[in-house]
Amino acid sequence: MFDVTALGEREFLALVGERTGMYTGKASFDRMVVFLTGYDCCAVRRGVSVLDGFREWIEEQEGVRSGALGWPGQVRRIAFPGEERFGGLTKEEDEQALATLFRLLDGFLAAKEKDERG
Repeated sequence: MFDVTALGEREFLALVGERTGMYTGKASFDRMVVFLTGYDCCAVRRGVSVLDGFREWIEEQEGVRSGALGWPGQVRRIAFPGEERFGGLTKEEDEQALATLFRLLDGFLAAKEKDERG
C-alpha cells in the first residue's frame, strides 16, 4: 500500500483513470464526469480548483469549442469526431471516451504543473 494523500493531482487522477470502475461503480464516461465534477467541487471548497481552465485548454489545444455542454461535450466531440454522441454509449464507446478524457486531462494537468513551476 502507499499513501494516496502524498500524490499530486495528476498522479492521483492517473490512478483513477486506470481503474475508473473502482471509483464510480461502473467504468462509464458519464459516471466519470460526475466523479470529476464532484472531485473538483471539493477541491474548490479547499480553495484550489483542479479543472479550472480545462475547457479553455481543450479549446486551445484541440480547437474544439465547448458550447453549452462544457468540457464533457468537448471530450465527446474529440472522441467521436464528426458525430454528435451525446446519448448513452456502448461499452466500447465508453472506453474510447474515457481514454480520450484521461489523455486530455493528463495533458492539461501536465501543462498546469509546468506553469506552476515557472
